[in-house]
Amino acid sequence: MQKHDLDQAEGWLSALDRMHLANGETAFLHARLARKRGDLDAMATQLKIAFDGKFDSKRLNREQLLALASLGRLESSTESTLKHWIKEQDSDLGEVLDAYSTGLTVLSRFPEAVELLEIWEEECPWEPMVHYKLGRIHEHLLQNEPAEEEYRKSVAKDPNFIQGWFSLGRLLLLIRKPADAILVLKRCDQGNSRLAAKTSIAQCEKALGNVEKAKEILLDVMQHSPEDIRASYRSVDETPERFIAASELGGIETELGEYESARRHLDMALDYFPLDSIGRYSYAVALRGLGERDKAEENFDKVKESRAELDQVTQLQERIGMNPKDTDARIQVGKIILKNESEKTGVYWIKSVFSYDVRNEAAHGALADYYQSKIGSDPAYQQLYEYHQQFVKSPTPTPK
Repeated sequence: MQKHDLDQAEGWLSALDRMHLANGETAFLHARLARKRGDLDAMATQLKIAFDGKFDSKRLNREQLLALASLGRLESSTESTLKHWIKEQDSDLGEVLDAYSTGLTVLSRFPEAVELLEIWEEECPWEPMVHYKLGRIHEHLLQNEPAEEEYRKSVAKDPNFIQGWFSLGRLLLLIRKPADAILVLKRCDQGNSRLAAKTSIAQCEKALGNVEKAKEILLDVMQHSPEDIRASYRSVDETPERFIAASELGGIETELGEYESARRHLDMALDYFPLDSIGRYSYAVALRGLGERDKAEENFDKVKESRAELDQVTQLQERIGMNPKDTDARIQVGKIILKNESEKTGVYWIKSVFSYDVRNEAAHGALADYYQSKIGSDPAYQQLYEYHQQFVKSPTPTPK
């Protein structure tokens, strides 16, 4: 886990379980693994097992607080405790700095996150995660050159740091250097990260005009289950909302006039993530090619409507650029993106409000509505709904 290879860590812990060597400490490590993967229900279950196994209650309480911190639940008392732990500089310093910097990033408190990462670099100069996290922050702020520099520093410190290689390759593709990206991504084309790497390599080949080669790679990826593909992305610290392999393959098949197979793959992509406007446009083209003109026009209209709403985002971001404290604009950006493009990015924009107003009722209300809509598919969202709902004032009763 210290080397950020969570799949290997899980393998060793599972081996201990199989050999009936599990105890309070292994349960604690299972809990930490679940926290790092964002599975708070599994974390809570394992912490209870560790507690029953007489594991150090002080460390169990610390793990719970680190989980809250990493989610951006940074109340003043929580931050005070975290700062005290950093000052103590105990053996868990890296975990504290990791969780705290993640929480600050969730809340768009980037200068403070960078300050913590600089402390981490000073205390642990061998740590590649510091540069990886700095790269992610720069990339979010559209600072591609410093992001590339930080990713390269991360893999220079640890040539086996797969997350750094994958992010560097993804960034090189984004800045239109697909040939360079392929060379980098081949460092990930093995083990658990193989399917994610192959999907990105296929995108690079497509960008280079090698459409048939890209198709061949994606057909190979699609021989695996969606869960295997998701697990591969998790191994490189990515959780894409789109079913990228299915969407990209369907798009290529549409370009090649292979409408029937394109439709099959794009059906999969849109069932997985209905907001995939790239996939939906290709789907509409495929439907038109199959003679289903009414259904094609319906999907073209959906894409047109989404793009029209997303066009408003540029103006709102200009407002934010002139005044970062424009929380109304941040909420509007979040809601538009949440509805039309990306749930994850939309939530991120709404949460960014809390950097300037931690009790902003409109932001908490928007998040409460979102999490309430998700409870039916996953009861774990109930806790998040209740947390944000507590900041929303109840409507004043209408006088009789």
